[in-house]
Amino acid sequence: MAKKYYAVRVGRNVGIYTTWADCEAQVKGYSGAQYKSFSTKEEAENFVGHQIVSEKQSIHASRDAKQVKAGVSLQEYFDHSAPPQNKQRKIENIQSMLDYDTCDLRAFIDGSFDKKLGMVGSGGVMLVGEKEIEFSLATTDPKYVEYWNVSGELLAALHVVQYAIDHGYASCSLYYDYMGIEMWATGRWKANNPLTTSYAKVMKEWASQIRIDFHKVKAHSGIHYNDRADALARKAILKK
Repeated sequence: MAKKYYAVRVGRNVGIYTTWADCEAQVKGYSGAQYKSFSTKEEAENFVGHQIVSEKQSIHASRDAKQVKAGVSLQEYFDHSAPPQNKQRKIENIQSMLDYDTCDLRAFIDGSFDKKLGMVGSGGVMLVGEKEIEFSLATTDPKYVEYWNVSGELLAALHVVQYAIDHGYASCSLYYDYMGIEMWATGRWKANNPLTTSYAKVMKEWASQIRIDFHKVKAHSGIHYNDRADALARKAILKK
């Protein structure tokens, strides 16, 4: 039997899998999942939208993922003169993560997509001191619709950073459940389509104006703000 490559573009863990069981674990029950099987690895990589890291790189990515939990600054990836720092810290729950976060603005973001309507939704909750600011945005622009809910999540990230810059904040942090938010911004995932290329370029430019920190949180794990961001992204589509 010819070997198959199962590509998951949108799911719990984006990547390429060689068995249906592994692929199914990433997409079953995941709203808006995008996946497809291919006969060659190259086709699968093109579908995913970025070059999958090698086994050696995955070791570093695993280490980086632990650092993300404690907060990783975008500036640290582009300021090569800065001394290396170990940002790893044990975070027991979301509240302790927020207590540790000293950024001026903190935001939980998510994206959504409705295939029938051809509409992308973005949503999030921004925390400024004791103040909570919600946002819900939607678009039917073909250049975003092409990439489904991935577009929604990237647009949500851009909205938050732009808001922070416009309001004169010196720092902001993004709490997300899709690794592309950080990986494309820091260049650890290769941006090879118009959406991710534009996102990476803008985030790098903004990094010279404001400190941007990244925090990975688990999707659909009962985190209050994360669930609200998901609901607001879906609300953006429904209210249209």
